[in-house]
Amino acid sequence: MAQNRQGTVVKQAAFLMAAQMISSVIGLLYRSPLHMIMGDIGDGYYQFAFEWYTIILLISSYSIPSAVSKVMAERLAVKQYRNAFKVFRAALIYVLIAGGIGASVAFFGAPYILRKEPDAALALRVLSPTIFLSGFLGVFRGFFQAHNTMKPTAVSQVAEQIMNGVFSVLVAYLLAKPYIGNAGLSGKFGAAGGCIGTGAGVLTGLLIMLLAWFLNRKLIRKRIRNDRTGSEENYREVFKVILLMCTPIILATCVYNMTSVVDQMIFTNVMTGKGFGAEDIASLYGLFGYRVRPIINIPIALASATSTALIPAVASSVAGGSRKDTVNKIDECVKLTMLIAIPAAVGIAILSYPVIYILYPGGNVKGASILLSAGAVSVIFYSLSTVSNGVLQGLGHPSIPVRHAAIALAVNVAATYITVGPLGIGVYGIVIATVLYSFTVMVLNAVSIRKYIGYSHRLRAFLIPLRSSLVMGVCVAVIYWVPKMLLPSVFSRYLTSAVLCLVSVIVGILVYFAVYGHSPDLTDDDIRKMPMGTRLLAVLRKLKIR
Repeated sequence: MAQNRQGTVVKQAAFLMAAQMISSVIGLLYRSPLHMIMGDIGDGYYQFAFEWYTIILLISSYSIPSAVSKVMAERLAVKQYRNAFKVFRAALIYVLIAGGIGASVAFFGAPYILRKEPDAALALRVLSPTIFLSGFLGVFRGFFQAHNTMKPTAVSQVAEQIMNGVFSVLVAYLLAKPYIGNAGLSGKFGAAGGCIGTGAGVLTGLLIMLLAWFLNRKLIRKRIRNDRTGSEENYREVFKVILLMCTPIILATCVYNMTSVVDQMIFTNVMTGKGFGAEDIASLYGLFGYRVRPIINIPIALASATSTALIPAVASSVAGGSRKDTVNKIDECVKLTMLIAIPAAVGIAILSYPVIYILYPGGNVKGASILLSAGAVSVIFYSLSTVSNGVLQGLGHPSIPVRHAAIALAVNVAATYITVGPLGIGVYGIVIATVLYSFTVMVLNAVSIRKYIGYSHRLRAFLIPLRSSLVMGVCVAVIYWVPKMLLPSVFSRYLTSAVLCLVSVIVGILVYFAVYGHSPDLTDDDIRKMPMGTRLLAVLRKLKIR
């Protein structure tokens, strides 16, 4: 474990990005067999329960890694190792209490929370132990992130998702098997089984973080013994700092993620008022919540990884009084995020149909693909707003994202109600509201960052990946859609469609980086700052692209 030898914030973000990418892909892949077990109705039950689980988790302990990493990083920056360790201990006590309350709310409150969809309550109940364990996992991740060591977090995330996938599919199958032929019951118990897998994943991640802690315990104790700063905080002060830091982050992340629950509640109530039954509503909502949202969330999760690495880095720079260093770190992370988010949005919009067809060949493929294409632009808005949230938290203004998220939530509520209700466009209205929400947060955050640190996004951070993405998009569209239109009988088959989609993705990635690397606005130093930038630059030179 190292505090200063781990390299730049971009490299640390790259570790988490790689882990997030692997974890997200695994999470997306296991959803396909899980969907085949649960069915359309089970998709809805699973999503109803999981969205409430997410909110309870956010309130109880989800923000703790960010809070722990920031508060500890501030003390580690001035070598107050004893005080930093007190923060760690206090955080463990905090999640013991908060996680216990959150787990109790999920278990005992499930029938009341999901009274409109009572068959989804079982899935929420089985998630209650996961809420309790997640807090401890978050504290250990925050501890290592504060030391600018992202590898334990990255490894635990991948292992967590693997176990999640294996157990979700296995347990869902075992619980749903006795009810095959009854869509309602197989969906109910299949969704509960899928949620049990989430708990198995969290337990695996926690065990890995405990192992990392055990391997580094001697170094941790040595630093505490050698602390000669003379500064000693009592636990009352530490708890106060954690609460002051956690509370705004909890509010921000809670409001930031409240959109899914708000959308769920409005959609359920409006559609019930229009005469739709519980199973029909679950099936319709699962079209977006279960199939589309996880695909959109993959590139957004990468931005979240950048934000996670950025919070302690910015906090350390601010504590050291270096504005220039702070601005440089923000700029590097924004460029890294846009490098991925913009081409991801373009690719998702163009290949939405084959992606949905490959992952979920049954059901309303066309409807889900339209939803996916329409929501693709939110990838850019969400990614940038997620990074800017981390910047504001690192700058010591965690309450600002709360205010911005609350304003955006009001916009989301109005848009969802109008589109689902009076306009009557159903689940498509949720996509419109999602795009408006993410755009609002992005703009408001950018204004605040400029106010507090004088930083404005550089246009080249967007123009270079946008130009490269448009060229990529044309190539991908030609490779996939031209053969499909000329020979529909051949390329509409599952295997040929999957192969054609894979080829178009690979070619698209190569074209994107070729055009990106050839850009005259991009310097060699810009490329070197990217993850594996030196190697990438050497490859570009060998190919005579630069």
